[in-house]
Amino acid sequence: MKNSIEAREILSVTIAGFLALIICSTHFLSGFSNVYGDEVFSPNEKPSGIPYNEWVGKYWKWAITMTPEQSDPPNGSCLMNKTDSMVMVLQPAVGGKHELVCDITSKDAIMIPSWNAFIENNNKDDKPANYPPQQLSILAKKADTGAVTSEVRVDGKSVAKLDENTPEGGSTKVNTMQNFTEILAKSFNITIPENTFLSDQVPGTWPSGAHGWFAFLKPLPPGDHTVSYNLSVQGLGAENVSSETTYIFHVKSNQTGNSTINMPSNGSKLNSTIQGIPQ
Repeated sequence: MKNSIEAREILSVTIAGFLALIICSTHFLSGFSNVYGDEVFSPNEKPSGIPYNEWVGKYWKWAITMTPEQSDPPNGSCLMNKTDSMVMVLQPAVGGKHELVCDITSKDAIMIPSWNAFIENNNKDDKPANYPPQQLSILAKKADTGAVTSEVRVDGKSVAKLDENTPEGGSTKVNTMQNFTEILAKSFNITIPENTFLSDQVPGTWPSGAHGWFAFLKPLPPGDHTVSYNLSVQGLGAENVSSETTYIFHVKSNQTGNSTINMPSNGSKLNSTIQGIPQ
């Protein structure tokens, strides 16, 4: 009888240990193998093999092509650009409230901008033609002044937060930076069209730099998902910014998503389809 009890106790311990191993293994796999959900790329990762500091230039190459009409899309329309499995969304500095609806795929990452800026060396500025290109990104950082707060939510869950203050001519004080990354862009050439949404621009192709805070979301699973982000910039007087942007993404499984810059969901076309951005 004693040997039988001991055998049952050993068996119970063995089963318990086995179950614990399964639970731990499942937790490990869910934490490190799952590429979906509201995970955020870390700064040392390269979405689509491209480092963070190159994505910022790609973002501005697309954003600068928007007209004033396109930069204020009607609710229910889609404004986005997709390149190399990266979806780029509305520039929050335009301000206001927008609710957009887009189709993407379960392979697409999402680039969420907060406060950001670019500066080019055009022929109207007082910078010399041989001005060091990387210095342009430092100048862009100096332009990103103000008390900034941002938050990104995926299906109602907060996944990224930013709270920082950069006074004009002063140093940045970061109070909170969760899953946002401050980025000085690698220098790039930007082509500014005549009818860009930004005022006081010099049309042409110019050496450029950029700076800003961005969050990079990993791909979402198939289905409908809500991604929202806000931006508040105070301390700029009349130039203060307040925006709330919501995207409803219809995520398709392993399909080619659209790369439409602005297409209303009712089928009426506002402008042409973008097949990519200048490289």
